Amino acid sequence: MSIEDRLAILEVIANYSYHYDGQDADAYAELFTEDGVFEVYAGREKPLVHNAGREAIREWARGLHEEMPEGYQSRHHQTSTIFEELGADSARSRTMLLGTRRYPGESGPQVSGTGVYHDEWRKTADGWRFAKRAIHMDP
Repeated sequence: MSIEDRLAILEVIANYSYHYDGQDADAYAELFTEDGVFEVYAGREKPLVHNAGREAIREWARGLHEEMPEGYQSRHHQTSTIFEELGADSARSRTMLLGTRRYPGESGPQVSGTGVYHDEWRKTADGWRFAKRAIHMDP
């Protein structure tokens, strides 16, 4: 895998934060392959959230964004990405997460959660996309 491929994957990871936190469900969903999967694990073996397919991911994000009060801010601080497997058209990586949130009227952000993203990647005609993204949240 080239340096350019690694940088392209890191840019998708950054865009994940910007698109979700910017409440742009369409751009967020486009970071996944058509058959992409998004899962949330929170101290259990089975996922708390399981979305299969880009459209399901889009609708899930849109629903969460619609529930947020005016002025709400979330931030996905992702760091320390490591590449576990690197291929010409597939890869696996892990990225640490510190999530913060701020409700209107609060003086500053609060930690909303921490964990590690386990990602499977596929190179498509549109560039690198998440084939699967699973967040393992710390209990």
